[in-house]
Amino acid sequence: MAMIESLVDFHSLSIDHSTFVGTLDKVSIDGHFYSDKLAAPSLIGAVVYFPLSLVNIKLGYGWNLAYYLITLLTVKAFWLAGLIAFYRTLAFTPLADKKRIWLTLALGVGSLYFTWSATFNNHCLAASWVAIGFYFLLKSKHSVHIWSSLFLSGLFFGLAGSSDLPIMAVYVAFLLYFVADGRLRAGIVSYLLPLLLTVLPVLLVNYYISGSIIPVQLVSSYFLYPGSLWKSGDLTGVGMNQGAFLGNYVFNCLLGSRGFILYNPMLFVAIPLLLRELSPKRQFVWEARAVCLATAPIVSYYLIFSNNYGGWSYSIRWFVPLLPLWFFFMYPFLENLNVARKALFLTLFSVSTAIAMIGLANPWSDMRLSHYPVVANIKTILFYIGALRGLIF
Repeated sequence: MAMIESLVDFHSLSIDHSTFVGTLDKVSIDGHFYSDKLAAPSLIGAVVYFPLSLVNIKLGYGWNLAYYLITLLTVKAFWLAGLIAFYRTLAFTPLADKKRIWLTLALGVGSLYFTWSATFNNHCLAASWVAIGFYFLLKSKHSVHIWSSLFLSGLFFGLAGSSDLPIMAVYVAFLLYFVADGRLRAGIVSYLLPLLLTVLPVLLVNYYISGSIIPVQLVSSYFLYPGSLWKSGDLTGVGMNQGAFLGNYVFNCLLGSRGFILYNPMLFVAIPLLLRELSPKRQFVWEARAVCLATAPIVSYYLIFSNNYGGWSYSIRWFVPLLPLWFFFMYPFLENLNVARKALFLTLFSVSTAIAMIGLANPWSDMRLSHYPVVANIKTILFYIGALRGLIF
């Protein structure tokens, strides 16, 4: 938001004069503050904010119309587009239309993809773009329009990577997927070409800010300015987790207090089915291999090189961009539904939707209330219910 406001209202990449300059998520370079995030989400947000600012709808703290509209017309709009793409992707599976709708709903409202669509963040945007890119990837394999589908797949995978740097592993994994496919290999230039529209602008912004194309979030010294609350050991990518801390951290990230799998119960079905799809006899074996190839470095990177669970957040927001890919491989579970499977699916769907909706109360959970984000959010909801009752009665 600081970068969006600065670009539109102050015509600068520096956030020195922004309302939000007090944010912790900033770097200091040559005496000026800048956002520590990749530029793609802010550049897109600035396009939405520009006409709002012209009619004096300005960004600010508290409930804010400009923030609401920016989020609605970017994150939420792409969330919807991502679900449409996911639904169309399932058309390449044997699933009937009704079952495709149910699986799309499972992703759309029964996962943290729903929770994080309520706030402006790069992870949900990346998830949407991954979903859209994956649709065009499969379309390129099943269509005569190879070049256009490859271009659009590269465009959206590139947007995801230029919004959320580790998700560039998805782009690279599917680049190798195309190289391995003799039919698609001829159109590989079409897949690479959109990098000029996605990655290049982000690199140019970074070069303007720091004199280097290396993303500022990877340079720890930029965070260690006078008055900074950051310590070198707190920064992702600086230190490596080891021993008992590593084991405890992995457990809490996946199954414990912040457990991403616990907060997305459908993954108890999706992940085993993804691994089963690696069998050479399965329909989407090459897609499953590419997804695993992308998943391994992304998840490993955060588990080994981070130590703060992503700060105050509802579970682990870093893994949200992978949800559309993982959920796709649930298709065999719905393909042959019996009474037991249907009961299990509806149970997981109900629990998952409840968890995701509790997260809507505050995706940035107040961890002072509890070490468990879902508990912290329930306490927040009860507080507001109590306050509302006090106002009414």
